[in-house]
Amino acid sequence: MGRKVGQEMRSRGRGRILITGSIAGFMPETYHAVHNGAKAFRAELAGSGVTVTCLMPGATETEFFERADMMDTKVGVEKRADPADVTSRASRR
Repeated sequence: MGRKVGQEMRSRGRGRILITGSIAGFMPETYHAVHNGAKAFRAELAGSGVTVTCLMPGATETEFFERADMMDTKVGVEKRADPADVTSRASRR
């Protein structure tokens, strides 16, 4: 879906894409090629009039850590950013 939208924006010569990223998008990882590689298409749109921004909010208070059974890890027990604050900062860009 993302590739199709990016191609449509490129054909118009304008558009904005906001990706919510994680550190995983910037490092090679076994068994995560699709997740990590999904962030790579930024280079394909360079010079097209389409801007791609990767929001890197850091650890944010969501259900992710509980669902991933990570509540006993360092990031699971530390204070995480408030989602409303993260989205507010992103919308000001």
